[in-house]
Amino acid sequence: MTIFLITLPEHDDITDYCSKWSGEILKIAEQLGHDTKKLKGSEANRKNFEGRIITHKPHFVMLNGHGDSKSVNGHADEIILSCDEFVHNEELSKDRILYIRACGCGSELGPACIKAGCKAFVGYKKDFAIIKSKSKVSRPLDDKCAEPFLEVSNQIPIAILKGTTVGEAVGKADMKLEKEIQRLMTHDTFLALHLIPWLLWNQKVRIVLGDNAATI
Repeated sequence: MTIFLITLPEHDDITDYCSKWSGEILKIAEQLGHDTKKLKGSEANRKNFEGRIITHKPHFVMLNGHGDSKSVNGHADEIILSCDEFVHNEELSKDRILYIRACGCGSELGPACIKAGCKAFVGYKKDFAIIKSKSKVSRPLDDKCAEPFLEVSNQIPIAILKGTTVGEAVGKADMKLEKEIQRLMTHDTFLALHLIPWLLWNQKVRIVLGDNAATI
């Protein structure tokens, strides 16, 4: 059975959006029969993360949160994975696929994960953009501005959970991006002018490292 570990911090608007929109990912993971381990809210801390990795040895790990070039955070911006960890604990990354939906982690943390034995890494080498509607902050799932950013990025973990290769999963995200751009241009030109540049930005700064043919 495939084991899937996901972090779902919810301590500010961005983490709340990413976690709420991860519901679609969780639903599909459960429908497919994957053993899903969730670290939600305050549970998304370093102690729990390291414990789940060591105890359950997940095949696929997705991290939502804030980040920078060398680390990714969980609840209340506690660092839960950084380049420094691999000096003494390669098991945090070794032999698994890792997708990080956070800013900047692809530039240094991604290569460190691969060096530590990660099969494949997908992340973003600069800021991951999400445009929000101020009137929808309390209802992230109703936010039509944020929807395309999260729907596109969701395609990567969803496809991996369905058994595609990492390379194919990224291709699915690109196909979804094209559809979202066409939809925006057809139905809402004003919104398209504001969102499309940032949707393309996320594609530009996305990085894939390791084995493109890796599967769970």
